[in-house]
Amino acid sequence: MNGYRAFYNFNEKIAIESINDRSKLLASSLEEKINGYFSSLNSFSIYFKDDGSFDEEATEKSLNLLAEANNVENAFIGFKDGRVFGLGGILSNLNAKESRREWYARIFSGEDRVITKVYKDANNLSVFAFAVPVFNDNKEIIAALAFGIKQDTLNKAMLKLSNKNQIYTFIHDGYVITAKNEEHIGENINVLAKGLDGFNGKYIRLFDNNKGDYFVASNTKIDKYNLTISVYEYENDIYNASKNMLFDSILILVVLLIIMLPIIYYGVVYLIYKPIGGEPVKISEILSNIANGDLSQQLTSSDKDTGIYRSVTLLTRKMSEIVTTSHSISNNVSAASEEVSVVMLETAQNAQNELAQIEEISTAISELSSTSKEVTKNATYAENEVAKTKNSVLNGRKAIKDKLDKTTGIHNSIQVTAQLISELKIDTLNISEVTDVIDSISEQTNLLALNAAIEAARAGDAGRGFAVVADEVRTLAAKTQDSTLHIQNIITKLQSQAEKVNDNIMLNVDVIKESMGLAKNVQTAFTQISDSVDNISDISTLVATASQEQLHVTEEIAQNTIRTFDLVTQNVSAINQTQQATKEVSKLAVAQKIELDFFKVAAS
Repeated sequence: MNGYRAFYNFNEKIAIESINDRSKLLASSLEEKINGYFSSLNSFSIYFKDDGSFDEEATEKSLNLLAEANNVENAFIGFKDGRVFGLGGILSNLNAKESRREWYARIFSGEDRVITKVYKDANNLSVFAFAVPVFNDNKEIIAALAFGIKQDTLNKAMLKLSNKNQIYTFIHDGYVITAKNEEHIGENINVLAKGLDGFNGKYIRLFDNNKGDYFVASNTKIDKYNLTISVYEYENDIYNASKNMLFDSILILVVLLIIMLPIIYYGVVYLIYKPIGGEPVKISEILSNIANGDLSQQLTSSDKDTGIYRSVTLLTRKMSEIVTTSHSISNNVSAASEEVSVVMLETAQNAQNELAQIEEISTAISELSSTSKEVTKNATYAENEVAKTKNSVLNGRKAIKDKLDKTTGIHNSIQVTAQLISELKIDTLNISEVTDVIDSISEQTNLLALNAAIEAARAGDAGRGFAVVADEVRTLAAKTQDSTLHIQNIITKLQSQAEKVNDNIMLNVDVIKESMGLAKNVQTAFTQISDSVDNISDISTLVATASQEQLHVTEEIAQNTIRTFDLVTQNVSAINQTQQATKEVSKLAVAQKIELDFFKVAAS
């Protein structure tokens, strides 16, 4: 009964949600349809001539197009003075203003979209009017544009959207514009179904006095056009569907049970009994012994054994073999663990020794690295000093060469000077000979002057002037002789000095020759020193390069030693872990043996 009630409530909920969804869908469709009508009306234009009057022919064509596009019977324009222009021109028998047409009055009262109630048009047809205002360039209303839709056209369009046609469409004041029963169109919804208008909520449940049944309704409002769509469903229809579905379900269940009985029988025999293969009590006893660790029971089996019984006997036999083998393996593992533990202990001691030796090697390599750095530093310093020495030697060689060149120049100059002094000595000898001649001439002149004086004295007064001249000549001769003597003394001194200078110059020449020899020896020595310095420089460069390479190699060895130290440390740690693991394995082997002792196996 509870299942039926749950099914009933579920079906009711589905039906209500379906009504609500249909109401929203119909409201959306109607709103879209009305939007299309008003869009078409708003796209219409009235044609005016140059004199200000509207173009009737062009406007009538536009009205025809408007009517055809919306599938309506009539389209018309109501001007401000009440004249109405339709598809046949001006309607002489109708003045919208005077007859107070709803669409006309509401447009000129300021509404921009109008849907009227049902009224009789000029052709005496029951229609709804859809109307919009027409503005001039100054945004003033000059006319009302409208078209009429027959009452049954809109009603049929709405009813076609619902399979049961149980729909009401009404204006917010309750005026019904579509209904399943066309007689209800134009009535007030509150009279037809009191409470259907204005309820808040998803749905409402009301009683229909005419039909004597409750119905469930859902409303959806189209506020834009002051319309409400109400979709309703009678409860008998809802519950009859539930009853039919329940009856169908029960019928299907009975048929399925009838079909399933042979299948169930087959399943019990072939899927349960045969797979078990024996008495459940016997199987339970065997499993109970296994649970108690007793694998020593002797089980007989034959080819007829099947299913679970056969599997249990095989399981018992196999477990007995596994336990026996596990005992043996456990003993072997325990013994092997002890051996591994001893080996790991020795390995750990060896690793500790290796670690100590690597530490010593690392210390030695560090010292070697420091020494290599010092050697590299000293080699670099020596190379720099050798380079400086080489520059000094080159400068010395250049200075010796310059000195040798200058000494050679001095030697050559002294040689020339010695030659010039020799020539000067010769010239002084020649001067001496000239002075001897002058002295001889002065003596002869003095003698002649004396003779002239004697002759002048002999001549008396007549020879007095000649005597004066002779006196002067004698005086001049005497002075000449004195000067010649003086010159002779100077020449003698000059010759003596020239001789000394010549001897000194010759001595200097010998000294300079010796100096040149020494300079050449020094130059040769500097050349040898330069060659030696070059060799030392090459050796220093090789030493510096070798020490640098040695430093790099030493650093690499140091790094490798550190890595080796780390690896050995890791190995020591791994060995310790292995020892621990071996101990754990040994403990586990013992624990496994204890656990295996729980099982009792048949003696082999």
